[in-house]
Amino acid sequence: MFKETDKNPQLDIFSSVTESLTGDSLKRYTNSGAWHNQFRTQVLERIDEKPYQVLFSDGMGAPNASVSLMLGMMILKEAYGWSDEVMYENCRFNLLIRSALGLVNLNDPLPAPSTYYLLRKRMV
Repeated sequence: MFKETDKNPQLDIFSSVTESLTGDSLKRYTNSGAWHNQFRTQVLERIDEKPYQVLFSDGMGAPNASVSLMLGMMILKEAYGWSDEVMYENCRFNLLIRSALGLVNLNDPLPAPSTYYLLRKRMV
């Protein structure tokens, strides 16, 4: 079942990265000109998910993981020349990569690798 990504994620007061950083780190993390914030606003938020709706069945199954998130993962993977394993490691633990992908809370989940691979397979 297809479900569009919520473009306004809710910040969690206990797991928000901005609540954990202070001083210069917070200033650099929230700088709108920083590459990770630019990637999120100029690439990720501009992805139109509607064309991908045909890749999902109607009415059956759980809603899909965020298509724009998985496309953003694919773009970063290719841009940096990462293997899938390195890409997932960066998506799990690198705060700037997570910010670029719109994962604003430390506990925001990534799509399961099987979901990521299935979308890639369906796109091909």
